[in-house]
Amino acid sequence: MATLNEEMADVQTEIDHVRDRLRTEVPELFAFDVTVSGIEYNANHNSVSFTVEPSSEAQKQIAEEFGGVRVKLEEQLSFEFQFTSSE
Repeated sequence: MATLNEEMADVQTEIDHVRDRLRTEVPELFAFDVTVSGIEYNANHNSVSFTVEPSSEAQKQIAEEFGGVRVKLEEQLSFEFQFTSSE
C-alpha cells in the first residue's frame, strides 16, 4: 500500500503532465502566438482552468494576416476543463 506522500507525489506528477500538455497543445489551436498561464487544478470539481493571452508577436501576426490593419489586444480567454473518470 502506497503512503500518502507517494500518492501525493503521483498526483503532482499527473498535474505537471497536464500543465505541460496544455502549454504545448493549446497554442496550436490559435492562428497566432499565445501564452498559456494561470493553470490551476480544482480538486473539488476535478477540473483544470487556465488563461490564454496573446503573445507579444500576436498583434503583429494578426495585423499582417488582415493586410496591415491596426490591431488592439487587451483581453485574455479563460477556459475550464472538467476531467472525466475512466473507471
